[in-house]
Amino acid sequence: MTDWDLLMPGIGLTALGIAGVGLSLAGIAATFLEGMHAVSLLAMFIGLIFLVQGLFKDGFPSSPRAKSATFIVLGFLVTFGIAAAITVSARVPSIYAYIVLMMIIFIPVSILALASYKKTPYLRNLGIILIGVAIVGGSTFYALGVVAPKSSALAGQNGTGSTAHNATATNVTLSKGAPITRVTILPGASAKGNPNFDPKVLNVAKGGGIIWTNNDNVPHTVTSFTDSGKSFDSSLIMPKKTFALNTAKLTEKTYDYFCTLHPFMKAK
Repeated sequence: MTDWDLLMPGIGLTALGIAGVGLSLAGIAATFLEGMHAVSLLAMFIGLIFLVQGLFKDGFPSSPRAKSATFIVLGFLVTFGIAAAITVSARVPSIYAYIVLMMIIFIPVSILALASYKKTPYLRNLGIILIGVAIVGGSTFYALGVVAPKSSALAGQNGTGSTAHNATATNVTLSKGAPITRVTILPGASAKGNPNFDPKVLNVAKGGGIIWTNNDNVPHTVTSFTDSGKSFDSSLIMPKKTFALNTAKLTEKTYDYFCTLHPFMKAK
């Protein structure tokens, strides 16, 4: 039997959580980015708890209406799960690490599904334990740098060359004969604690040009910090793409800048 009083708020909270995570990752709400991550993930997890409890309150759904709702909801979740898996796979350096990461997610879900099917009396306690283990395992992977390894970022910090340095920027006109300073957005920069901009501090004469090259595998931005992008804003710099800035139009002597998608990425 399906409990619709639990199912409907579960669907709503899960949908709002997924939408919030999508908005925060897209950088649309840059000022509240970190807060949106936390609140959206919390809403999504709470929604999933209600959703699972509503769908499988007394075992697997039996009525046609409940089965239809189950297949629709699971279809959405599987679709988002596949999209997330593809996104994560681009950031995992080893296929074995990726397999382990997927198993951390898949095994608890499979055990919970089987326990629900068998109508285990300790399903709730088992769910809490398995979800906790999955969260700890995933957090450990992230903390140890498996998802976004620090070694590659440090290699870039120490001066490892990149073919993207030779890319030309066509989105702005630089002064003829002006000196050009190049900045690299390092691989793994999107992980908090990793080196990000190289160099971190620029000394550029007025009228000179600056070209940022994104060597990471996710988009970034270069945005003036104090005025939230009024002085300069690159919009999204896709992987292996560049952004050029003509300093002749700047009025202040010093500018701090950051990435709106990852606000901990700061330089000047």
